[in-house]
Amino acid sequence: MKITAYGVRPEEQPWLTKIAQKNHFELIQTAAWLTADNVDLARGSIGISAFQTLPYSAAVFAKMAALKIPVLAIRNVGTDNLDLASADREGIEVSNVPVYSPAAIAEFVVLSALQLLRQAPATTRLVAQDQLAEVQNLVGGELNQQTIGVIGTGHIGLLAAKTFHNFGARVLAYDAFPRTDQPDWLEYVADLPTLLAQSQIVTLHVPGIKANDHLLDARALARLPKGALVINTARGNLIDTSALLAALTTGQIGGAAIDTYEFENQIERASESHQPITAPYYHDLLAMSNVILTPHIAYHTDVAVQNMVQGSLANILNYQAAKQLLNPVKLG
Repeated sequence: MKITAYGVRPEEQPWLTKIAQKNHFELIQTAAWLTADNVDLARGSIGISAFQTLPYSAAVFAKMAALKIPVLAIRNVGTDNLDLASADREGIEVSNVPVYSPAAIAEFVVLSALQLLRQAPATTRLVAQDQLAEVQNLVGGELNQQTIGVIGTGHIGLLAAKTFHNFGARVLAYDAFPRTDQPDWLEYVADLPTLLAQSQIVTLHVPGIKANDHLLDARALARLPKGALVINTARGNLIDTSALLAALTTGQIGGAAIDTYEFENQIERASESHQPITAPYYHDLLAMSNVILTPHIAYHTDVAVQNMVQGSLANILNYQAAKQLLNPVKLG
């Protein structure tokens, strides 16, 4: 029995190896992302485990079908880079890891909010330039005095909301499918414009489906109170980056923490090939002292890595044993 893992990072290797030894299967690991050009590496595998932002194309699934590899088990939750129609057409079963560590992302969101409120990016730059007097002129805000707007209240959004509440903040939420088990401190509003109009900090926790493309566009950003803060740890396409840059420039938006970037694929490719980053607006945002840019790391904790690896391989092993995935991802 053989499983091939693509996009393997150093911190994942011990967990992959440990599970392979425990379950007595041959494991092939590669740091390369899965493409049609390297599917042959997985020849003879019962399944492929993968993690990448690069699209899983129709050609990948066609090659998997030709090699009779029945399962692609991604090690993350997001499926927007999967050509599910092609997978379905080729008879390839796809699974994800729907929950690996909501706390990792929720804590990162609150960390980002605190950094923006206390003007940490500007402080860091000024201290590095020995401009300490200028630092002392910066005035921060207190999280307990803020109204937080949480867009999407799944596992991560709800935990982020709870953490903000525990700091003493007022928490509003908007979700197309509100929770039936909402706590009494969480205030759902009827629509997104209502939430935006009252939110001094807004955080995104919805999927990057087409319907959510540019959820925060120029009109939405204009609805926020002047000086509001925007945090995105969900998917890059949720924010119109051009509109965000304009709103930051005018002061309509007081700061932003962007962990998932609209042109993330371009940045990933440049980083992987050690080329200069030329993604649109990236360097404009990077130059701002009220913006935090991070390369999609909100999830990246030791707990999350372990759970992502275990969840992915569990799907493959369960399919081998019972011809059924634990967390199937279906077309539509």
